[in-house]
Amino acid sequence: MEEKKILKLLRVRKKHLNKKVSEEKLKIRYCRNFSSTKNELNYFVVNNNIAEISFPKERDEETGYIKEHSTDNQDRPSGARYFIKQGDVSYPRSGKVTPSYWNKLKRTPDYDKYFRRGHLIASTFGGDKKMSDKSNRGKKSQFIQTKWSNENDNGRNPCCQWRFEDIIKKTVKNCSVCIDSRPIYRNKADVIPIGVHLQAVTKERSLFNVFLPNIDPNILIDYKKCTFKPKK
Repeated sequence: MEEKKILKLLRVRKKHLNKKVSEEKLKIRYCRNFSSTKNELNYFVVNNNIAEISFPKERDEETGYIKEHSTDNQDRPSGARYFIKQGDVSYPRSGKVTPSYWNKLKRTPDYDKYFRRGHLIASTFGGDKKMSDKSNRGKKSQFIQTKWSNENDNGRNPCCQWRFEDIIKKTVKNCSVCIDSRPIYRNKADVIPIGVHLQAVTKERSLFNVFLPNIDPNILIDYKKCTFKPKK
């Protein structure tokens, strides 16, 4: 998709998005692949793709949270930071829970055609199992995410969250990884985030620093009311 179309679906200006993602400290830019005819990659690079987080110097070798999941003053998930030990990516999926406002979303016909339960820290990395407090797990660690943003969705969005989680999976085969995942909201009233800010580093290098928009080209999302309608 073109950058302007994504910003229109998010209902934000580029300057406002930059402020929300990095508090205007760092520049974000729309990622394009100029070697391809399909040069719109549907995500934004932050700080020239260099992660702002640091690999922990003092860390025991067990996979686990550096910063646990929490909620903000509006009772929305606010993100987490997580350490994955080398080779440690084979955790089973946990039982299904639901993020806040999921039951409201379910009232809209065809909701499951467009939306998924988005994990801030993937369960395959131990994101669910390693939580010290599993009460209200869905409310703290998951968010309402479009299928388009979460997974490849039949080839419609190869640069989805799964792609960046796959980068981590491949990297963890050879070295430990620190990841940071933070939902981004337009304002205090919204209950669905407009995207997720993902960062990952190893001891030696940055893997990525990106913002993934939480949209679908075929629908218009009301991030405040937790509803959607087909795009005309």
